[in-house]
Amino acid sequence: MNSIRFRDEIGEVEYFGQKVVVLRRDAFSLMRKELMRVSGNAANVILGIAGRRVGSEEGKALLSKANALGLKTPQYMPEFVRVAVEETNMGFGKIWIDQLNLDSAVAHVSISNSFESEPPGSSAKPSCIFTLSYLEGIFSQLMGKEVRGSEVNCRAKGDKLCRFTVSPGPSPAPVS
Repeated sequence: MNSIRFRDEIGEVEYFGQKVVVLRRDAFSLMRKELMRVSGNAANVILGIAGRRVGSEEGKALLSKANALGLKTPQYMPEFVRVAVEETNMGFGKIWIDQLNLDSAVAHVSISNSFESEPPGSSAKPSCIFTLSYLEGIFSQLMGKEVRGSEVNCRAKGDKLCRFTVSPGPSPAPVS
């Protein structure tokens, strides 16, 4: 399912035809630390807004692909959503959908090695803010309902896995 292309002649990398930038995993934590230093707890708001937007855009692109392939039907959507979330491998870590109910718009997701939870045991509270918001955005698109989520377990707290639940909830406040 993965398709990456290195275009050395022009200094670009493509992932499924989309231009991407490849960064070391710790680059994100360095950016988060700088955001926290400059803006305090507003850094988490910024990461949440960014994650939801990225997830929403990814969900729109996936739905477009499902429509083009004739997969946006009740019989194919559950498997399409599972494959779209579990197999696209965007570097968030190994993702599993533990439970999915498209009718009620509820999903339970686990990530065994979330990039935001490193190093394990380094926080007293869940730390996967961007990932949680990404999941809210992508599932809102794929399930056709606004969902909000929570991180119920986190490796940064010392838990074995990061676990998330998304379910119907109010839309986030618009950002101007």
